[in-house]
Amino acid sequence: MAQMIGEWLWFFGIIYLSRKKSMGEICMAQRVATEYKKLVLELSTWQLQSFIEMFQNTEFETEVRVYDNGEKEIVLYDRGGEIPLSFKLVGDMYTFEGGYTIQDIKLANHMRQAVRRFKGTAVVHRMYPTYTMIYHYQEGKVMRIIEQKGDGQTLVFEYRDTVGDLQRLYESRGVEDQIAWLRVYIDQLLDFRNQRQAAHLPTEDVDRQLADLSHQLFMLEA
Repeated sequence: MAQMIGEWLWFFGIIYLSRKKSMGEICMAQRVATEYKKLVLELSTWQLQSFIEMFQNTEFETEVRVYDNGEKEIVLYDRGGEIPLSFKLVGDMYTFEGGYTIQDIKLANHMRQAVRRFKGTAVVHRMYPTYTMIYHYQEGKVMRIIEQKGDGQTLVFEYRDTVGDLQRLYESRGVEDQIAWLRVYIDQLLDFRNQRQAAHLPTEDVDRQLADLSHQLFMLEA
């Protein structure tokens, strides 16, 4: 995702200079944990290797365990704890189905990128002190976002095939929520742009929206 945003910033020739904002200037909702209630991944041999390398080539500590029956277990270390991802060999595909909780925000963001890249299906709870954001993924795409607060739930995003329907009202509870929303919106617009480009349709309006959203994301993450 970061690479795609970087490419768009370069493409539009946008250079933004900003100063780091202090905690007093930004009221940021601090995520407590990210819980994968359910994650399903189905990977070929080379996709599984790419999945492993995606975590090995970062600051995160990982371990790969290979068993006699051909199955593999990728262990991610999260603040000293282990997150074992056991992939069963079914035919010529490796399948993972399960749930776990991630405490480290950087690791959680990296896992989000992996779910999108490898077209995972998932139900993810991003937990904050006073509320929870529930994300539903299908084939790597965010299909629905629900805010849960107490016993109540509010639908804040639902995937549609047109740009107009993507522009749902979204009331943020903090800067981190805005960042998550912008990432989802940019992902959807990139998919929409690719569809229009493949159909030889103009993309100027989408390009302008992407430039504006990339600017907003850059400023929030600065």
